[in-house]
Amino acid sequence: MTQPDNFAEHNIHLETERLILRPFKDADFDTAVPFYRDPEFLNMIEDEPPDEPVTKEYLKSAGKYMRKDGYLFAIVEKASGRAIGEVCLQWMNLERAKIEGEKIMRLPIAIWDKTLWGKGYGKEVVQCLMAHAFEKLGIDRFCPVDVPADNVRSQALWESLGLTVAREADDGRMLDYEITRAAYEKINRKTS
Repeated sequence: MTQPDNFAEHNIHLETERLILRPFKDADFDTAVPFYRDPEFLNMIEDEPPDEPVTKEYLKSAGKYMRKDGYLFAIVEKASGRAIGEVCLQWMNLERAKIEGEKIMRLPIAIWDKTLWGKGYGKEVVQCLMAHAFEKLGIDRFCPVDVPADNVRSQALWESLGLTVAREADDGRMLDYEITRAAYEKINRKTS
């Protein structure tokens, strides 16, 4: 049974060295809105930012879409106790990345506070959720999609974890990355 303020509608709690991943709460939208009004942040997150300022209702509608196909988490910094971002471990919903007979997940992620960019938090989150997806949910392939071709920070993150470009989309403006179970296990054995 989930708590009344549990927007994510799941009870999965995960931890890394510096972070807690907990179900997204309704109150987390209030925290997120000011960050989504920063043009630099919004351009990194949205392929085509909305014309109007982002509202709580706008974020909630996107959150409802994500939670129906996955697990929406708030990223909480242990040291401060504050929510610093969001991530959704989501079952693949794009036809171009589906493979018949395979369980595939994607991972939209955002660290809201730009002062925390480049500190390795995103990598910590992704490593944790990749392990959960492969080891607990038994997926066959992990495939972050719609990575902007000009977002070198995001590309570096995926490549540092052993993912490779699977395909280009939107006339080369977006990249889809992937790693198979076999490749994940090979890397994981090397680092264990």
